[in-house]
Amino acid sequence: MAKSQENGTTILLGLKGYEVEKVTEEGKGIIAEVRTIGAKKLNCPRCSSTTLYRHGWGKKRRVLHSWSGGKKVYLELNGHRWQCRECGRSFNDRAELLRPYSRISKQAEQEGLWQLKDPEL
Repeated sequence: MAKSQENGTTILLGLKGYEVEKVTEEGKGIIAEVRTIGAKKLNCPRCSSTTLYRHGWGKKRRVLHSWSGGKKVYLELNGHRWQCRECGRSFNDRAELLRPYSRISKQAEQEGLWQLKDPEL
């Protein structure tokens, strides 16, 4: 994907701090493969240590993010696995777009509530 097109896609989807790798259209809707940009300052959930190293990739996670042209827009998040050097615990990158264990992004929640509030649209 061209650099200017990639920046436009991230702006349209409201994905600050994420990079869109690829956008495809399937029967279900539009799927945007997304990953985080750069290393965030993370702490270990067990011991709060900041001495972490990237331990690999997490499982891809597909979540509903928005609607466009009558089709659902899904994000396929590629997160990192981290391991603490102090206690040895492994954990996933936390996505700010989602609540824990959710299959719908915060933006999709807001859009759905807005549509329920204004049924004329």
